Amino acid sequence: MRDCVDTARYQCNAYTIDAGNRRLSRAGAEIVLEPRAFDVLLQLLARPGELVTRETLLDAVWGHRYVTPSTLNRIITLLRRAFGDDSEESSFIQTVRGAGYRFVGPVTRLRDERAEPRARFEPPPTARIPARMEAIIGREREIAQLSDMFAVHRAVTLIGTGGMGKTQCALEFARQVSGDYPDAVWLFDLSTLQRAGEWLAMVALALSIPLSDETEMLAKVAATFAGRRSLLVLDNCDRLAPQVGAMVFELLRATRELRVLATSQQALSFVGEQVLRISPLALPARAWDGSDDALTEIAAAPAVALLVMRARSSQPAFALKATNVAAILEICRRLDGMPLALELCAARFAVLAPVQVLERLDHRFRFLVSDATGRDRRHRTLLALLDWSFSLLSPDELRLLCWLAVFMQGMALDAVEDLAPAMGRDAETLLDLLAGLANKSLVVAEPNSVPPRYYLLETVRAFALERLAASGEEPTARDAHLAHILRLAIDSHEDMLGARMRQSITRLAPEHANIASALDWSLADERRHMTAVRIVGALMLYAKSHGEYALGAAWLERVVGRVRVPSSAERGRALLAHGVMRMHRHHHDAQITLVEAEQEAKAAGDDWGLACASGYRALDLTNRGRTQEAEPPLSAVETLATRLDDDWLHSLAGLARGWWYLARNELPDAIAELRKARDFGNDLHQRHFIGIYIGLASFGLGLDVDAAGEFHAALLIALEIGNTRGGAGSVEGCAYLCARRGWCAEAARLLGLARQVRERTALPLFASWIHHHEQALGVVRGALGAAQADALLLAGASSREEEVFNETLSLLRRIGGN
Repeated sequence: MRDCVDTARYQCNAYTIDAGNRRLSRAGAEIVLEPRAFDVLLQLLARPGELVTRETLLDAVWGHRYVTPSTLNRIITLLRRAFGDDSEESSFIQTVRGAGYRFVGPVTRLRDERAEPRARFEPPPTARIPARMEAIIGREREIAQLSDMFAVHRAVTLIGTGGMGKTQCALEFARQVSGDYPDAVWLFDLSTLQRAGEWLAMVALALSIPLSDETEMLAKVAATFAGRRSLLVLDNCDRLAPQVGAMVFELLRATRELRVLATSQQALSFVGEQVLRISPLALPARAWDGSDDALTEIAAAPAVALLVMRARSSQPAFALKATNVAAILEICRRLDGMPLALELCAARFAVLAPVQVLERLDHRFRFLVSDATGRDRRHRTLLALLDWSFSLLSPDELRLLCWLAVFMQGMALDAVEDLAPAMGRDAETLLDLLAGLANKSLVVAEPNSVPPRYYLLETVRAFALERLAASGEEPTARDAHLAHILRLAIDSHEDMLGARMRQSITRLAPEHANIASALDWSLADERRHMTAVRIVGALMLYAKSHGEYALGAAWLERVVGRVRVPSSAERGRALLAHGVMRMHRHHHDAQITLVEAEQEAKAAGDDWGLACASGYRALDLTNRGRTQEAEPPLSAVETLATRLDDDWLHSLAGLARGWWYLARNELPDAIAELRKARDFGNDLHQRHFIGIYIGLASFGLGLDVDAAGEFHAALLIALEIGNTRGGAGSVEGCAYLCARRGWCAEAARLLGLARQVRERTALPLFASWIHHHEQALGVVRGALGAAQADALLLAGASSREEEVFNETLSLLRRIGGN
């Protein structure tokens, strides 16, 4: 078996390394590292003072994938820079010439005294408000107006033309009032969507609600937010305004405390909507007359203040003074105080004086002026500025920017590196070009995300896509994007089988839009259909472990149900993933799909896929009460797991055999088999799943203390990997224990919450739970009476999940004697 994930914390002088949360900090200030750099650091810290060979680092961090020697050299350089280290006189990372490296700094492994994790109702990483990167200038009045409006109303839409700063204004307001919303601020970017129903699907998936018809999903979303004080920020509603408005109206009508802040170029047009128009940043009211007072007043004007502040980002010594104030004033006036235009213009100050910027601005504006009816004047200005900004890039910078436009809602650093072969460049060159684009404000870095992500402003992205299409390179760029998603999916599968499940979940969670875009591209041409099949097949463990059954099923339905590819191991893996999703959702065709997966794997000689399909087929048959039919596939997975000596398969085989014993009510054998299976592999979800069933079998034997301990441990894992349905299993088990003790009010509320989660996620109870569930309900109804029991069940269903999860942890500790 491989080592488990390192969750230790280390201290080295003023530096703290938190392995579990993958953070390096100095005196409390976080230092952002690339994921591979952090992995190398952990390998060195695990052997302080010892030589770690280059081969060991390459194998541990990159696996058996080929990387050039310069890649490791660059990572070591980044680590030394993070520690302020000198390669010649090393205080932290010492080079052993021709061999490798050793960490020579004073390292202390800290005792982990962190509190036990607690459940919270909060958005997934993809729907959280990003941290503020720079000060927001000139929007104090609008933010104050928003506060006043939300004191009375429940929905406000910020309206303004593109580039006016609606998004930044909305995000800053959301940051300032986040403390007023105990159920969190949720951010959804609608800029890439084609239909309003896609936004509803985004919300549903964030809440682990399965995809279904819009009416049903809307009702479930509303039920989840009922009684919660949350703020939904809906950004870039422009193209979908009326349709989204209709959905927002229904959500608000079905809830009491929910608030909605939208940004759009037009109103969403629903009853109750309040509109706040965002104007350009104010220009100086006073003309330049050569006086100090005039210079001070001009500098305080929001448009000038923004331009000067952004200019200092690329030219720290820049200052507003008598020799440049006239040019600065004219630039602000020519750009109409538009924030995005000012920011793009400010990046040019790194190489040009203000008067030179003004000269080039004037030339480009005349070239691109259009009198076409319906074109907003400021849009003409923005397009001219974008064209001008693009023209000032080097050919390689411009080409990379256009290629980056194929990514949806951002990209991680390794995504940029993966473009290198298709672009005919090496990865290090692309990273240098990316830094240049970030310095020119055409790429936005979000360093607080882990790993760091990079974004194109949507207006920049749309313009870059047009240029990419015109260049004729769009198909090549999209093929490179598709290859990156395939590589990411395959690597995540391998990492999740190893010791990097947490990291893989964190890495994949922000990539849903990129995965969907890659699948769209691959499904459009039958020559790429096999790539789509390989992607969805490789995402099985992610969908299973993170509880993304609805999303995984949606991806698989799109691919498996639509494409016809030759019989192969890849098709078998996709069918396997499809069967696993169906098995967990009790789909009537799960058995058919898994049998087909077995046949494909057998024909292709894919023993791992065959074993996995047999294991899940045995689980599905056992769950359906067909234990005799389950014996052949169960024996098959046990035999293959032994022959392949595969830890994950051993774990699956043990789980299937444990279920088989449970179904036959042979509980001691079930516990023995499941405990043995839990020791295999590093799949946290599998470990959680097995622990739940050890707890259930222990409960069946009357071993309540053991059952409580198992349910408690399983719930902590579910919270760690964000699997809501898995957490509900521990809630269910705790309810059984409470009913046995006569704590019937607590049992009823827990049963109500567990039922609500099952219904919302469309993942019903497996057969081994049903007897205990009905027995507990009977005890509760007998003790409390039907009316009171139903009232408490309903109260539990309408409770906050995070509160019930935390209560469950407390009850389980109490029952377990802790």
